Amino acid sequence: MLVMALLPRERDSIFCQIAAKLQMPNVEGRMLRESVTISRNDEIYECFPDLMRLETGTLLCVYRESNNHTAEDFCDLVWRTSDDDGKTWGNRHVLVESRPADGELMKWNCPRTGVLADGRVYILCDQYPRFTGHEDEGSTTWIWWSNDGGETWADPVDTGVKGIVPDQLCELPSGRLLLSKQEREPMTGKLRQRVCISDDGGRTWSDSVEIAFHPDLHLCEGSILRLPDGTLVCYMRENSMKGLPVYKAISKDDGESWVGPFETPMHGGHRPVAGFLPSGHVMVVYRYTTAGKGFAKGVFAYRESVESAAEVDVDKQEGRFAAIDHDRSARLDTGYVGWVTLPDGRAFIANYINDDAPKAQIRGYWISESDFIIE
Repeated sequence: MLVMALLPRERDSIFCQIAAKLQMPNVEGRMLRESVTISRNDEIYECFPDLMRLETGTLLCVYRESNNHTAEDFCDLVWRTSDDDGKTWGNRHVLVESRPADGELMKWNCPRTGVLADGRVYILCDQYPRFTGHEDEGSTTWIWWSNDGGETWADPVDTGVKGIVPDQLCELPSGRLLLSKQEREPMTGKLRQRVCISDDGGRTWSDSVEIAFHPDLHLCEGSILRLPDGTLVCYMRENSMKGLPVYKAISKDDGESWVGPFETPMHGGHRPVAGFLPSGHVMVVYRYTTAGKGFAKGVFAYRESVESAAEVDVDKQEGRFAAIDHDRSARLDTGYVGWVTLPDGRAFIANYINDDAPKAQIRGYWISESDFIIE
């Protein structure tokens, strides 16, 4: 009775805490949710995976390898595939390698992947100088194209899109492509979410369009989702480390202008990744954090209706939470994910996590809509 009397945002925060406790490992030290190791090499820090499902049904997972989270000694992008909906994974394939030269490491940061309506498969990633520069200086997004379902990749192309932590490409029915990324506002130092637009299949890109900026917030790591009526919703991390919720912005004109930011019930949410479940509901998977200490505690999924996704008043939004994983390590580090839906109606999530490994590993999970609610 006490929980139900709270305001919706307070109540959902408590539900998150309860779910986190329920997701603790059992007495054998194993997670309660079914999981699989996509890749684990205890000598390498494996992180920041993204995932796509090819037309053949093959899953392709791309991720970064480095010596640690910040990457100083080396920085590579690699990929693996699965032909059985994530149960087993094939050999590691190197997409690109980076080593220090003349005292500088060109750092590959956060890869993303997907397939477009014309069948082209892509991997994209931001890159910037690790030592002599800064992530906000000299960063650019590169893209690799494949015309044979990811079997081979053309040489990378510099898109000219500045900023870091790019989103997957959001493709509209017209063929327009949106590439969202974060930048830092030079006067205040606050992070802002912006987007570049391509109307020629990704050959050229517009100047940055503002998605959301607020002088009291650090808005970043956006994920754009197109709703059935054409409304675009961009879910964003708030990076002040105060445990603030995921925010969102709304566009009604194919990404040319945006309103927001607006709160969501996803408290302490980092790196949201949004998509549709087979039922038509929206699912957002994100890193769960708390204010101050306790960074990157675990991974959660949030399921809401399309109407809730389009709603700007947080007190009128409504959804359900499911715990995905909990980092039991003293070196908490987890929560950048990619996910796809499978033919049997489940979703498969790829995530990086320290947990029981000396360095980060790539782990996969299956989740069903019954994990949120029994219909």
